[in-house]
Amino acid sequence: MVAGSDDLASAQGNWTFDMVQERMVGAVRIWWRTPGRVGPGRGPYAGDGPWELMVREAWLGDYDARGGDGVSSDVPLRSAAMTRADVAARDQASDWLTYVPERDRKLVVMALGQLASGKPRVSWMALRRPMGVKIGAHGLRRRYTRAIGGIADALNRRKCEGRHGQGLELS
Repeated sequence: MVAGSDDLASAQGNWTFDMVQERMVGAVRIWWRTPGRVGPGRGPYAGDGPWELMVREAWLGDYDARGGDGVSSDVPLRSAAMTRADVAARDQASDWLTYVPERDRKLVVMALGQLASGKPRVSWMALRRPMGVKIGAHGLRRRYTRAIGGIADALNRRKCEGRHGQGLELS
């Protein structure tokens, strides 16, 4: 996933919308696997969850799906293995949000979250309310498209500058 995108970008000499989006969706998934990075205020992708709706219910069991209260303590948690390359790719893609205008960052993160959760496409109608707009789902899609396209453009500019000795090439 991550290495393939980098290899393709370096072979073609440029980043595309789809490559940037794929890489950022992968970063969201890695953030979700990162230990200790859940809940509001922890990590760039955690603020959009409905954390206030999560309440502990004894009859439902605990949140890690190991069983109900009092029976799950003997079952160890299995953590997903994260390589240094995963962490580096996550952090690099997260840094790309600096290329997005500040007013569009929340929109980008929420849209990427929908895609990372396995939805085939973003539900722009569902994003209207959290973004504070009553109409204009099409406008949200356009803002997202411009933001991801802007990241690709910025990455391509950085790559070109690196070739001419004016900047650093992406690794």
